[in-house]
Amino acid sequence: MLKQEKGSITLFVLIAMLFFTIYLIGMYILSTNSESSQIEEMAKIKEIYEEGVNNIEDIYATLEKREMENNEKEIALDGSWSSTNKVNKPNLENTGLQPVIINADGTTAKPDSKTENWYSYDGVENKWANAQTADGSIWVWIPRYAYKITYNDSSDKSQGGTIDVVFLQGTTNLDKNGKDVTQASYVDEKGVTGAYIVHPAFEDGSSTGYANGEWRKKIEGIWVAKFEAGYQDVDKAVDSNVGYSTIYSWEINKTSADRTTYYYGKRTVGTKIKYPTFTANKPSINYIGISDSYDLCMDLTSTNAPYGLNAAKVDSHLTKNSEWGAVAYLTHSKYGRNGKEITINNITVDGDSTAYAVTGYGGESVSASQLVTNLTAINNNQVAGSWTSSQGQKASSTGNVYGIYDLSGGLWEFTAGYIVLDSGNYQTYGGSLKGESNQYKSKYVGIAETYEINYSNEGNVNRKGEAIWETSDSGEGTTSWNNDHSFFVYSSEPFLARGGRWSYTSDAGVFGFSCSYGYGNCSIGFRSVLIVE
Repeated sequence: MLKQEKGSITLFVLIAMLFFTIYLIGMYILSTNSESSQIEEMAKIKEIYEEGVNNIEDIYATLEKREMENNEKEIALDGSWSSTNKVNKPNLENTGLQPVIINADGTTAKPDSKTENWYSYDGVENKWANAQTADGSIWVWIPRYAYKITYNDSSDKSQGGTIDVVFLQGTTNLDKNGKDVTQASYVDEKGVTGAYIVHPAFEDGSSTGYANGEWRKKIEGIWVAKFEAGYQDVDKAVDSNVGYSTIYSWEINKTSADRTTYYYGKRTVGTKIKYPTFTANKPSINYIGISDSYDLCMDLTSTNAPYGLNAAKVDSHLTKNSEWGAVAYLTHSKYGRNGKEITINNITVDGDSTAYAVTGYGGESVSASQLVTNLTAINNNQVAGSWTSSQGQKASSTGNVYGIYDLSGGLWEFTAGYIVLDSGNYQTYGGSLKGESNQYKSKYVGIAETYEINYSNEGNVNRKGEAIWETSDSGEGTTSWNNDHSFFVYSSEPFLARGGRWSYTSDAGVFGFSCSYGYGNCSIGFRSVLIVE
């Protein structure tokens, strides 16, 4: 009995000492660190104590030792979960992509490889991770996330709403606290109960026929070109492995003809297309059809391409509507512009050298009228609104230089979405894009001659994540959020395009969509996406 009582007293003393020790350490931490640091420090102390270290001096010695060890290690940028930034780390190891920070003048520099403070998805600073390929093109990391839309008017989706985003760990459905966001019982940070939708762009669609534009397996995130495709400087331009399949083009005055002249000079069918650059202040690539855009984007990992991408690790392709939607939703969330519309790129050089738009510019207002200038003024930095200026940054998905540009205005951008027809422009200009849905393209339902009938087809209306049916109320008009353009594909124009062109004022925007004949014209271009596997 006495022995048992003595043991109880000893245990009581040990427990009391433990709580007193933790209390002293906790008071020190509370007096010196920020709230987030306090939580992290206490978690570290708990972990160390559970390993059997319960002396104050030994605990701090262990903390210091671990900090020194961590400072000596480079952080693995492999798409794994970042306990610091609460998102998946940029996935770029052994890819040919190099992480970069962006200086005030637009030049880039290599960040400290032992810290993660060069990027942030915190809802405040929102410095989305940027990476650069060997040619200078810049790419932006969109980490895996789930979303929930709350409409301002549930009976009229065109009236806009809020998009809440939860970043997910690795390829799971788990939030930062390890909770499954797809459960009906999930409670978000606002205290609202209800399931979130894992964005389809990050999901595996191999067993569902890619019904929402998924990839061939679950992924940690995607890399999106920071700017729409631009013409590279003539002395740096490199021939791709893709030849023009057609030179039939539509001109700004609505005449159609075989256009043999373009930015680089003369061309014919079969002429090798120059690889694009995804950088700022370049004439946007136009006069290229959807099939050629599709094939060229697939060719970016070729050994002769100037990007230096590792084809064994990286897949390149034309932007899908699911991927455009992933950018649009993150842009609209608090991790982007928090509901504020991005500014239009309203620059046009009025056919100078057959170029019409320039990458990376922002107008004086959200829906500014077109600003006519010339390439000489652009090259001499004489035009207001370049991407690093305070005006230009408003045309970014984050409102700063770390976001994605040309999502509103610039050129319309081809996306890999279409309807299938037995004849007409689908057969003439579809090329490699034709066929059933797969990880690279999405086939929509409908063969009708009107926009609205195809838009309202029951095979389309339940698609998620594409910033079409969830953020518009009609397939004909300006019923997308922010009054953006909303014209769905139909029999004569079976291919989808996004964003609007330089002259579309209020109709242009990240939620805008339109139909296209599929052949090249002066006002439509493209953008590429990279996926690391």
